[in-house]
Amino acid sequence: MALLFLVGLSAAIGLHPQRVYGLDQDIAKLNRFAQASKSNPAAMKAFQEGRDLIESQNWQGAAEKFNDFIKGFPKDKDLDAALYWYGYALQKQNLKDQAKVPLIKLINNFPNSSWRREAEALLVYLGEQNLVKDKNYQENCEIKILALQSLFQADEERAIGIVTESLKSNVANQCQGFQAAAVSVLGSHGGPRVLPILLDVAKNNSDLKLRLTAIKRLGEQQNDQVTDELIKIYDTDRTKEIRSQVLRALVENRTSRGTAKVLEVAASGDDPVARVVAIKYIGDLKDTNSLDALIRIYDTDKTPQVRSLVLQALSDREEPRARAKLLEIAKSGETPELRLEAIRRLGGHGRVALDDLLQLYSSETNIQIKQGLLRAFVNSKDPRAVAKLLEIASGHDPIELRAAAIRQLGNKDDEQTVTQLVAIYDSEQNMQLKGSLLRAFGDSKQKIALQKLMSIARNDPSVELRKMAVNYLGQSKDPEALKFLEELLK
Repeated sequence: MALLFLVGLSAAIGLHPQRVYGLDQDIAKLNRFAQASKSNPAAMKAFQEGRDLIESQNWQGAAEKFNDFIKGFPKDKDLDAALYWYGYALQKQNLKDQAKVPLIKLINNFPNSSWRREAEALLVYLGEQNLVKDKNYQENCEIKILALQSLFQADEERAIGIVTESLKSNVANQCQGFQAAAVSVLGSHGGPRVLPILLDVAKNNSDLKLRLTAIKRLGEQQNDQVTDELIKIYDTDRTKEIRSQVLRALVENRTSRGTAKVLEVAASGDDPVARVVAIKYIGDLKDTNSLDALIRIYDTDKTPQVRSLVLQALSDREEPRARAKLLEIAKSGETPELRLEAIRRLGGHGRVALDDLLQLYSSETNIQIKQGLLRAFVNSKDPRAVAKLLEIASGHDPIELRAAAIRQLGNKDDEQTVTQLVAIYDSEQNMQLKGSLLRAFGDSKQKIALQKLMSIARNDPSVELRKMAVNYLGQSKDPEALKFLEELLK
């Protein structure tokens, strides 16, 4: 710190910093350091050569020597010193921008180095006052926050008083992270007695981050009075971030009035963004009232975005009524898009939902919907889903459905499934479907798929299929495939 003070003083009165600190003092410290160094012999020799060049004021040679040291001994324990003297020698040549690089690296990588203060002083001289100030500022802020947390554990009354005073003052301008941390710690440790402070911050503070932090902590209180105040904030404040945070707090508050407000916003709020947030949060409530509300919103609101959110919320719930609603939409939704999304959402609902989807496939006539069902089957972990896809792929369904089933089976790419696809290829006569099977083999990482492609490329009666197989073999970049292609060229 004394060195920094002297540099600042010298700048203020117009003196060159070396006149205050002195090259002789620099060299003296460098000599003591070099004599005490216990580096390996090669590194020590290189460092001492750099020191000699500094002492003879051969700045270009010194810079080159210390740069060689940095590159040649990147793990050496004296790397921090070499970085400093490399920067020092560069700035003596008036290469200011180049000099900053090793000095900044020293400060960032070696915060406890004995050369750090010299590096900071030199950076100040080179015009990087803000960098040095910001680093010290950040460290001081972190220490203050840790001190506040410790004080809360030891003496809550004193800690609350400090936080209260900091919120009244302009401390944020001195340490921006302190007030946000203070509000958070206040909410987690203070209990009911700090509610007036948190409410004041939530309503009146000019810092958005502080307000959001206070609202979050208020949501953890499970207090009817707090709920009423949060509702007032929602009704009077149109800020998107504030409204979203209030809705989240009301859900976490777990009071009947808070939940009712969120349900009201989800069902009929005049703010589209807030409605989206509210629907998401009530989907997390997992109670009968919220499920009723979701179904009611779907039935009364025709907005595509709202309906999509409701379908997502329904799919996240395990209740039979939620699955039944999804199945109802999958069967008879107003648009194919809604039906397809409901089918996709049902695909992750396990064995019971698969029963419904299999039955729906049998009764459905719309090809697009059937293709959506195939995509749902492949996402199921139930073996019956794969069996159904194999049945369709090898059966008598329309060509486009069989091709779709083959594509979905190809996405699974496990050895057993690929083996069954190979068997389908051997018995299939339709060229379009054979092409679909070839694409599945080309996308596969299984050896059996590679071997089948090589067999087709060598022996298939169809020249077109042989060409496709050769193309997929080349795309695979597999060593065995490349060797096979070389043999074909002979």
